[in-house]
Amino acid sequence: MKNDDLRAERDDLDDLNDFAPRTPAKRANNLVLQVAAGVFLGGLALWLVQLAATMLYAKLMLATVTFGG
Repeated sequence: MKNDDLRAERDDLDDLNDFAPRTPAKRANNLVLQVAAGVFLGGLALWLVQLAATMLYAKLMLATVTFGG
């Protein structure tokens, strides 16, 4: 145990140059589309909640809400 060599071997730098890095343009474009879709869907959800709240408030103001029948 005393004489065990537990150090990791380093990779050769030549092997690292064999892999081409991904182009950041596709990734950035995808992120833009995800953010735009999130903003659109979030706005749609808020609009639907506001519409439901407005309808409920109008029913309460007109006293046309019946509880139980």
